[in-house]
Amino acid sequence: MKNIIILGSKGLLGSDLYNFLRIDNKVFTDQKININNLLELEFINKHKIDCIINCIGSTNKRDLFFHSNFLFTSFLSEKLKEHDSNLNQKLIFIHISSIGVYAPYMKLNFKDIIIDPFKRKRINYNLYEFSKSCGEYNLNKNLKNSINIYTVVLQPSNIIFNNSKFINKLKIFLFLFPFKTDKSTTIPVTPIRYLLTNINQIIHSSFQNNFQVTKLYKRLKVYDLLNYNIFISFLKIKLPLPFLKRLINYLPEIPLIYSLKRILIFIFIL
Repeated sequence: MKNIIILGSKGLLGSDLYNFLRIDNKVFTDQKININNLLELEFINKHKIDCIINCIGSTNKRDLFFHSNFLFTSFLSEKLKEHDSNLNQKLIFIHISSIGVYAPYMKLNFKDIIIDPFKRKRINYNLYEFSKSCGEYNLNKNLKNSINIYTVVLQPSNIIFNNSKFINKLKIFLFLFPFKTDKSTTIPVTPIRYLLTNINQIIHSSFQNNFQVTKLYKRLKVYDLLNYNIFISFLKIKLPLPFLKRLINYLPEIPLIYSLKRILIFIFIL
């Protein structure tokens, strides 16, 4: 049994994680205890906390991106840095980020973006991915040299919950979209059970590196994921991939086209 703190336990991911871990562990949450108290060194040492999991983050409320994804994450990492040398035992810190921090939807790949402070360069981030990226930057800066804290940053793709809104939106899009997807087409998604199982494994693991980043997703076939109707697909036009790539590159980065472009990249390119 492990002693675990879950931050963001009121959210969809946090509540699922709490229900999953509380069966075999003692779990403290910010739903029952004030966050400031949870993060006090006295509390962490008194309750022999083995792991802190940060699920706090905003995915669709633009006004909260800066606060939830960047400001709080930065505060949390600074707080843990202060505690590091005074912890009575080793601590695993798990931060839930996003695979979008490297802007795969813009770059069509998962390569790191190299930034030169002496060279002006335009980077096409959306605000959510940008705020997550800034939060990760401060995590790395504050915790990479920790003595007693092992930090694991998990970068899931779209998390698929039961009765997922994302899946329902994808079904509607593919139903209305005049072009069809190939039966072998796969997309990178993170089923909730897959994410929870991996978090549980991390909690019970031993680490060599003090700071590690892990991309966490599965490639699942669109047809299997959506139970897509073959008859409807039969009536649609097959879109050649080379043509689609050229089309995406030519589509402008404007709000009216932006969402369409991201969905096309997600389904046909990633």
